[in-house]
Amino acid sequence: MGKPKSTKTAAAWSLVILGAGFAATLPFQQYGWARLLAGAFEAGLVGGLADWFAVTALFRHPLGIPIPHTALLPKNRDKLTNALVSTVENNLLNKDSIASKIADIRLADLVLGGVEKGMRTPEAAASIDVLAKRLVQSLPLAELAPVIVAELKRQVTDFDTGPLLEALARQTSEKGYDRRALDYTLEQAESWLLRPETGYTLGTLGMQAVSGLQVSGLMQFALNAFLGYLNEERMGEMIRHFLLDQVAELQREEHPRRQAVLDGLRTQVTRLATKDTVQEGLNGWKDSLVEAWEGDASVLGKMEELRIRLLDYMEDGSYVQTYILPLLDRMLTDLRGNTELLDKINVRIVEGITGLVEANHSRIGNLVRENVDKMDNKSLIALMEDKLGQDLQWIRINGAVTGFLIGIVLTGIRMLIQ
Repeated sequence: MGKPKSTKTAAAWSLVILGAGFAATLPFQQYGWARLLAGAFEAGLVGGLADWFAVTALFRHPLGIPIPHTALLPKNRDKLTNALVSTVENNLLNKDSIASKIADIRLADLVLGGVEKGMRTPEAAASIDVLAKRLVQSLPLAELAPVIVAELKRQVTDFDTGPLLEALARQTSEKGYDRRALDYTLEQAESWLLRPETGYTLGTLGMQAVSGLQVSGLMQFALNAFLGYLNEERMGEMIRHFLLDQVAELQREEHPRRQAVLDGLRTQVTRLATKDTVQEGLNGWKDSLVEAWEGDASVLGKMEELRIRLLDYMEDGSYVQTYILPLLDRMLTDLRGNTELLDKINVRIVEGITGLVEANHSRIGNLVRENVDKMDNKSLIALMEDKLGQDLQWIRINGAVTGFLIGIVLTGIRMLIQ
């Protein structure tokens, strides 16, 4: 506010100088130069006073006298406010101009740039840490557990065990599980055959089987002679040695009988895996187990345990620099590279802001009106004088100078005529 005051002082001094000059030249009217200067000072003084009156009349009554058509701004405050609001709404900040300016700005790029610049600050890392911990702490696990259990049940129920059985059958052969199973079986059989009590058991079973044969005549005589020679111990040893020989043959990789057993085993496994009744039975067993499973409590317990472990891990906040910020960097880099998506985001932002401006455009004028209405006449006049005072005071100075020059011309013309 220093400049308006200095200009106002200069305008006042111009009137003082003109008045002093006019008064100083009055005693010397007998001289032509004095009459010429007196006329110039007089005209300049009249022009300066007239402009002072006009400038003052804009804001207040000159000299406090309520002269008609003075104090124009206080009297026309409502008109001034309405004109200002109309100018702001319809000219300076109309909807079309705001929408046009917003559309020219790449708001999505500006937002991304601001995010990239701001997220590397310590304050941003601390904020991310706080938000992440609060998010983990506020997760409604009791409400999530039934949802997770229901989804698990649905996924397991929808899962068909048929392809799994077929895959297991193929893996049995490809991974050599059939050979391992056969070798394990043969090892167990060999171990059982080598036990001392096994021979007696086999002999007893063999003697019972032979004694039960129904034959007659010569065959009956031969059978009785054979039974008279044998007993449980001899019969058991014969059977055991025979079985041990068979086991030894099957344990040899090159023996054709081993390959035949493996081929038969694979065929049976494949047939079993592809059999409809087996698959349906396994699916039914699976579905019944799933239906009977009440897993809400166990799932909730595991989730609570996981939350405690996660919060313990997040305690020092180092995970933000290690995982969160690199993840955000990758996301922002991918987003910057996706120009199509970025353009769509920018369009959405512009549409949102434009819609917001259109819906609230009248509030701009209302805000101007409210701010103007908050000021009394004195404050409003002081504001106007502060913003326009310098130019208005120059009107006074220009009026005085112009009047002075015109006074010289008019006085000169009058002197010539006389």
